[in-house]
Amino acid sequence: MKNRTINIGVVAEVARVLRDFKDHVVFVGGAVVSLYADDPAADEIRPTQDIDMTLNIINLSNWADIQDKLASLGIHPDPYGHAICSYRYKDIPIDIMPSEDSPLGPANRWYKIGFDNLRIEKVHDQVIQILPTPCYLATKFEAFNDRGKDYRTSHDIEDIIYVIDNNSTIVEEIQNTDKRIKDYLIEQLQAIEEKQLLEEVIMSHVHPIMLEERMPIVIEKINKILGIG
Repeated sequence: MKNRTINIGVVAEVARVLRDFKDHVVFVGGAVVSLYADDPAADEIRPTQDIDMTLNIINLSNWADIQDKLASLGIHPDPYGHAICSYRYKDIPIDIMPSEDSPLGPANRWYKIGFDNLRIEKVHDQVIQILPTPCYLATKFEAFNDRGKDYRTSHDIEDIIYVIDNNSTIVEEIQNTDKRIKDYLIEQLQAIEEKQLLEEVIMSHVHPIMLEERMPIVIEKINKILGIG
């Protein structure tokens, strides 16, 4: 079974268990990356031993009540998780990230901006909310910068390259997005180019079989994005 099918199946399972609480949740993170691809020839997404989804709860004003609600749905803190935001439903690890700084820690600054224009997507029999594509990319760059990992080995950068490669309208979407997001994405892509790492980064995150065909496409899109500014 393709990794995309596995990931989306687990997203649908979590959406299903959330029931009415799903309306307060935005799905972000690597588990939903394939929802941003519209190219029928899209490369396969990375395999994952654990499906790590991030649910961004829009309103954390009463965290105790939210914890009680999650517990009633079978979602509990994971004592073996990597952070205070780690939860688990059955064998599915779930990161619950706030849209603002909270008891769970600091928020990714791009989440809240994205809430003004959420996308609605159908996954199996469920309807979920996800961030607009440019905002999703901004959250990925922000996560990469917080983690301080190598461009060539980062899953955040892998997701960014995947979306740029496999989303046919990405240049136009970035051109028409919130100026703060647009400027940030241009700044981050410019940093890769200035370090003369662009081709190496693409080579690290596009399947070798597809590389000859996709490399010029990704470079052209990135150059068009850089030209927006």
